[in-house]
Amino acid sequence: MKMFLPINIRIDDKKILFVGGGKIAMHKIQTVEKYSSTLTVLAPEIHEELKRKGFKEIYKEYETGDLQGVFLVYACTNNIEVNRRIKEDAEKAGILVNVVDNRELSDFISPAVFKQDEMTVAISSNGQNVKKSVEWRDKIKALLQNS
Repeated sequence: MKMFLPINIRIDDKKILFVGGGKIAMHKIQTVEKYSSTLTVLAPEIHEELKRKGFKEIYKEYETGDLQGVFLVYACTNNIEVNRRIKEDAEKAGILVNVVDNRELSDFISPAVFKQDEMTVAISSNGQNVKKSVEWRDKIKALLQNS
């Protein structure tokens, strides 16, 4: 069984790549953008809502060389073979990768997060029960906002 250690990683001025420009990428970016503005989205097509966010956009299919200078990568395509290739390429390059919706291929997972000012609450189920993680996060958020 995969185990994930909850840690905070310093990402200021680090390049974070999202391969995929659809709703899956949008969902992950909603959390990451609270902590960094140096995000790059790489995909042949990018969702209009993502375009409005103002991140660097690269319109093309993924290639191994796209990982050059990347600190973290999120494989957010709807193609499992492309996501596997991103995982393999990142592993060879020593880059941590999150293969969205596939904890077995991921080096890290993203918790359910509530951020207010400098404080962050992160809830994780070790990638086993995302729905419950979100429920717990929402309960904690409600408690903190009502106090």
